Amino acid sequence: MAPTTLAPKSPMTAISPAVASQTRERRAILIMLISLALYNGAYLIGWALSSPQPAFGDFFGLWSFGKYAALSGAGIYDPVALARYQQTLDPALDGGGFPYPYPPTFLLVLIPLGMLALPVAYVCWISVSFVLYGVAALGRDWRSLTGLALLAAPTTLINAITGQNGFLSAALLIGGLRLLANHPVIAGVLLGLLAYKPQFVLLMPVVLLASRNWRAILSAIATTMIVVIVTSAALDPWIWLQWIVRFPEYQAQLQANQTSLDHMMPTVIAGLHALGAPPPVGSVIQLILSCSVIVMVWESWRRGMTDRAIALVAVGSIVVTPYAMIYDMPMVAAGIAIHWKARLEAGAPIAVLEIGLVITLGACLLAMIAHSLPLAAAFLLVLLVLSIAGVFDRSSRSAPALNVAPPAAG
Repeated sequence: MAPTTLAPKSPMTAISPAVASQTRERRAILIMLISLALYNGAYLIGWALSSPQPAFGDFFGLWSFGKYAALSGAGIYDPVALARYQQTLDPALDGGGFPYPYPPTFLLVLIPLGMLALPVAYVCWISVSFVLYGVAALGRDWRSLTGLALLAAPTTLINAITGQNGFLSAALLIGGLRLLANHPVIAGVLLGLLAYKPQFVLLMPVVLLASRNWRAILSAIATTMIVVIVTSAALDPWIWLQWIVRFPEYQAQLQANQTSLDHMMPTVIAGLHALGAPPPVGSVIQLILSCSVIVMVWESWRRGMTDRAIALVAVGSIVVTPYAMIYDMPMVAAGIAIHWKARLEAGAPIAVLEIGLVITLGACLLAMIAHSLPLAAAFLLVLLVLSIAGVFDRSSRSAPALNVAPPAAG
């Protein structure tokens, strides 16, 4: 009998060690992200069942703003009358309340929410704003490992617990930036609507002027004017004047309660205030950091829209503002997701320093929910900006430009 010989394995069926290693790494990342997402969901359910006061956290305030604005128009800027109305909705407030500091623009979203029952409004608000956030950041690729990473991020859990507007702000900022190249008019509309939180448009003039996107500039200005006309006609002719007149009163109230808010603010000024530094010192350091970020953003956007340019604005928008809360951080998560996704697709490595900074920042933000960590988050954000800008690795500045389609594209 002739000896039996084994046929060699087909090259098509052989798996190289490198491919096998990548498969194992991807599977491990997938398991980790699913675990984190399930943890976020379990934590959120446990939080909801614990009956926080007021019900549904800060979202109770947003919901009450919509209900009261539909009744009183410009009266939304009377903090005493507003607090009295909120106490009729939830007597557990025990004399407290939520003042309304936003421009009238935000009421176009809040009034429809105020027409719904509180639990229904909360679910609609969080789910719809998160979907907009995911689509703005990733387009149709939101059903991907990167989309799962956004769901599992600590910033997502924090925003869901507070019921705040971090998803909406991030959707407007990131979506506007991603649409600038191909749809500047729509991009201008989104960035104009972002002005409902004025502290996050500080870098927008820098971006638009550096990229010379005149159509987006005109669109943003036109959007702002239209919103002013619509809100004045629909709510109250004097509502914008009331916001301007009452804003110093809100600022004074904010400063009076600054100590109780410091632990929730990842800003330089809040961190220095928590450490007891004189206000002028905080203002000077904030100004220096803001000017430095503006220069980096200008240089980045002058060279065109890249993954680095978008991430730089997303993270830099938190660094340059003196007022931001941990629930505003989804824009940072989206910027990092875009930056890392583009580098992986281009075959470029992700800086180990950035990975360490992002992990440490996530843990820091979760700790800040209940503990004071003065300057920790602000310091990490500054380092993250410098890393993204290539300060620590100048060779990374020559990395491939972003190949990001607009949110509506594939």
